[in-house]
Amino acid sequence: MSTNYTDYYGTHMPFDQFPQFGVLSSVKVLVTGTNIAGPFAGSIMAEMGAKVVQVEAPNMPCQTRGNYGYSQDHRNTYSITLNTRSKRGKAVLEKLVQWADIWIESGRPGTYDKMGLSDKHMWSLNKKLAIVHVSGYGQYGPDKDKAAYDVSGQAMGGYMYLNGTSPTSAPLKVNPYLSDYATAMNACICALSCMTHARITGEGDSADISQYETMFRLLGGYPADWFNRGYPGPGEPVKWRTGNVSDTAAGFSFYDCKDGNTIFIGMVGVGNVKKGYPLVGLPKPGTDPDFPEGMTGMLRHLPVGQRIEAAIVKYCAEHTVDEVEAELNKLGIPNQKAFGPADIEASEQYKAREDIVSWTDSVYGEMRGIGIVDKFTNNPGKIVAPAPTFGEHSREIMHSLGYDDEYIDKMYAAGETATMDPRETAQYWVLKDWGFFWRPDQAEKLDL
Repeated sequence: MSTNYTDYYGTHMPFDQFPQFGVLSSVKVLVTGTNIAGPFAGSIMAEMGAKVVQVEAPNMPCQTRGNYGYSQDHRNTYSITLNTRSKRGKAVLEKLVQWADIWIESGRPGTYDKMGLSDKHMWSLNKKLAIVHVSGYGQYGPDKDKAAYDVSGQAMGGYMYLNGTSPTSAPLKVNPYLSDYATAMNACICALSCMTHARITGEGDSADISQYETMFRLLGGYPADWFNRGYPGPGEPVKWRTGNVSDTAAGFSFYDCKDGNTIFIGMVGVGNVKKGYPLVGLPKPGTDPDFPEGMTGMLRHLPVGQRIEAAIVKYCAEHTVDEVEAELNKLGIPNQKAFGPADIEASEQYKAREDIVSWTDSVYGEMRGIGIVDKFTNNPGKIVAPAPTFGEHSREIMHSLGYDDEYIDKMYAAGETATMDPRETAQYWVLKDWGFFWRPDQAEKLDL
């Protein structure tokens, strides 16, 4: 591995040259942990102008590195590698804690306590530090030590229980990594909340966030239904598991059109019902005993609900998705075609809001992907740097903390820090042989 980063594409963002922009330009974030649930919270803040440093173990790169997701989800961030169990590595981490406003960690519960790096110790170094602990099952409880991935949170949180293709089908997970990304958003909220409190009171706080509880909190009114009215027993059909069809409301589902496309229609509410029912061949509310004036919709399992469903199914089966969309838009009725990649790329809405952008990645070169999705009026977010290679900024960050080259060289020699340049990155993750490059010049630029 390299001891210095080589600037192949002119994309390297020096640690002392991060530009001032965005609503979080005054915020410094330290992330210790890998994968998505913890680190992505820092990445969200980095796109809003926060200066974000992620720490990885020098012998254990993040599992998401080397693929397109890492290149997209870690833009604007800085990378340092540290063996935080060594004396020197621990000292550098403590300096980073003094530097930071926010510390997000996603290790196994109790890991940092065992190293002498408890919340109490961190506050002795930085009393205003906002701390967020991210884990699969939380920092306490009988399951706290269980290993977890994204699906663990979906499974235990009850989200999979609700989802399936029919009441008798198996539970279904949601792609991609919903529990990870939702937990990261939750971590971001809690981090900024703790920081806001600390800036007002002068005292830091810590938040204990679990993947399963994040997913459980997203279940809306279903738990109140289960725990008050009852729920199916083992092996019994799960009535809510209805795939693309609403488990409750008529006229509030996805429907197949004659050209094979699928569209969501939300024909509920007084106005939507009044305008939509005649379109699909149903009586206008107020002209039929089964369709009274002021009708807002109907439960799908009732006879009138079944009649409504049958009419919408028939209407869609006789029209293309574009025809259905045009008519419903004319009437102001909520609808949305299920987009695929080609629809996203061709969408004028996506174009107008610059949701697909290009940037130059250190390893892949020019690539396209998701842009800045949160639009701020006076302090917009930006993409100012590519995702860092492994330990790309180790030396620079330690310089900024006051360490000299002799100290840093000893850490490299002892394996307490490490760095990969873009070529080493491509070799380590076998990007050429495994088909990650989509143009020959990408490998050629890295001399592969």
